[in-house]
Amino acid sequence: MNNESLWSAVRSELELNLSPGNFATWIAPLALLSLKESGGKSILTIACPSVFHKNQISERYLGQIAAVAEKALKKKCEIKLAVKQRAVKQKKGRRGSGEGEDLFSVDIAKMEREAYLEAAARVGLSAALTFKNFAVSGSNEVAHAAARTAAKSPGQVYRLVFVYGGVGVGKTHLMQAVGHEILAKNPDAAVVYCTGEEFTNEIIEAIRNKTTANFRHKYRQARVLLLDDVQFIGGKETVQEEFFHTFNAVHKEGGQVVLTSDRLPNEIAGLEDRLRSRFEGGLTVDIQPPGFELRTAILLIKAQQLNMELPMRVAQVVAANVESTRKLEGVLLRLSGEQVAKKEALTEELAMALLNKINGETVRLKSRVTATQVVRLVAEYYQLKTTDIRGERRLKTVALPRQVVMYLLRKELRLSLKEVGRVLGGRDHSTVLHGQEKVSRLLSESEDLRLDVINIRKQIYQNRGKV
Repeated sequence: MNNESLWSAVRSELELNLSPGNFATWIAPLALLSLKESGGKSILTIACPSVFHKNQISERYLGQIAAVAEKALKKKCEIKLAVKQRAVKQKKGRRGSGEGEDLFSVDIAKMEREAYLEAAARVGLSAALTFKNFAVSGSNEVAHAAARTAAKSPGQVYRLVFVYGGVGVGKTHLMQAVGHEILAKNPDAAVVYCTGEEFTNEIIEAIRNKTTANFRHKYRQARVLLLDDVQFIGGKETVQEEFFHTFNAVHKEGGQVVLTSDRLPNEIAGLEDRLRSRFEGGLTVDIQPPGFELRTAILLIKAQQLNMELPMRVAQVVAANVESTRKLEGVLLRLSGEQVAKKEALTEELAMALLNKINGETVRLKSRVTATQVVRLVAEYYQLKTTDIRGERRLKTVALPRQVVMYLLRKELRLSLKEVGRVLGGRDHSTVLHGQEKVSRLLSESEDLRLDVINIRKQIYQNRGKV
């Protein structure tokens, strides 16, 4: 019996045993690639149109196909599955003829898309955080390339990718894009995504409810582990112990791990040495705050997602006046609301009016922050005394923190040079100006200083109103 007659016999038998819908959906697109004899049995290699289709055949129909083949050949058969795009080119025709599909057939591409979307939702990925919606520039191109490689070849090139950077620079977006890419190719991939806080809460609940076995199965069976804000587990012994074993389990099986953090591994307070060494053993890449061009591109992408017509000049006006990536989206939503309310076209004038309004709100917010509070928080951050900041000592360990205070008082509280000088022990305006400009220059060069300023700003507004 040749290949063609064998496969025709197998198809005919399966057609009788399956419902018309299942036959047209799963069996009709298959093709017999080869038939070989080995060790007294026949080996049939069958082509499937996609990885998703292959997985479904393997789980649901492999035994039936083997049984029908053994009946036709009268000997033991082994079925092997391979992926060949569009194994059978179908046209309209008689069902089961091998020449076409009928009314019961379905769009395989649509089914794969639905399976991917279902898998992404199950894992907890946001539909918007894909590579397609990620704007790339010099500030994030290395991290983007690393994430692309991890998604294309999970666990093969970079088994651990550690992405760090400040708030709102796109770390979570990039991490979730890796998950989307992998699930789009294989919806059955064992992908697990969570934040450091969620991982912590889950292990606490598992201990409380005596379900640690379920917890460990969920995480240790993962072949792609995506953990956001890993710095959250610092200082938590039980959580770190569990994550250590989870990391090792995924790594041992050749899985892919992607971690994000707001700081480098050696800067995570309370992180155990054994975890730090593993984190540092992977590929570490940073994402810097977006420049003007990238902010403009982000606005245009987000506007497209909102089905919003955003003129380039309006996007550029907003990008020139708003540095925070997260604030960009808020401004865009408010612009959309203003446009709908006023029934006007989006113009540069409308954008500037809204930005002035937002700046006014920001000034009122910042008016609740005192200069004394800024000095105290900077001193605490650098483990100094407030008298050191206000004093005359010019040691480097004191000089830079003092200049950071100058920068923050000028930028955040909008104090005059004279007012800043008075707060810092009567320094003249030229000294204050020099300190502010030095920090501004260093922020474009030093990732460490950028993280310091971001963290201090966060503390300032979290402690707003406290003296």
